[in-house]
Amino acid sequence: MLGAGLAGCAGLAGNRTVSLSESELTLLLARQFPMERKVLEVVDLQVTNPQLRLLPESNRIGTELDVFALDRLFGSRTQGHVKLDYGLRFEPSDHTIRMTQVHVRDLAMESGASTLHGAAQRLGTLVAEDLLENMALYKMKPAQADEMNRLNLEASPITVTAQGISMNVSPKAR
Repeated sequence: MLGAGLAGCAGLAGNRTVSLSESELTLLLARQFPMERKVLEVVDLQVTNPQLRLLPESNRIGTELDVFALDRLFGSRTQGHVKLDYGLRFEPSDHTIRMTQVHVRDLAMESGASTLHGAAQRLGTLVAEDLLENMALYKMKPAQADEMNRLNLEASPITVTAQGISMNVSPKAR
């Protein structure tokens, strides 16, 4: 996986491409779910069942998720589905790969026989984007992060390909 590729950088003087396949990326994403959060202290939100899709033409990842919400004030339950896409970035301060520029493409929520529209739909979109923005999908092991720092390596921006993701790791420019 990614860590093995970074650990292998120690023996290289130049650039090294580190890749994750679509199936490896799917496993990393699945580890983050189910996700449970309280929203504004009145809604219990549960997000489950991530389905990943690579979007190399836009250098993004598409994901579909199931969403369940419980209104703690009135006891009403809502369930639905969200489709979103996002980029990935390497965060050098904590050696993580994180979601970035999360954009909800479609949010469909139903409560009993009614479908939520208008302000509720817009609020749900904002909550979903805020909840997932900057979410870490992967964190390097401390020994790997230390090795990357010791060798003075930096990661290039992450590229989404038809097979998965890749990034170059190379010595920092002086």
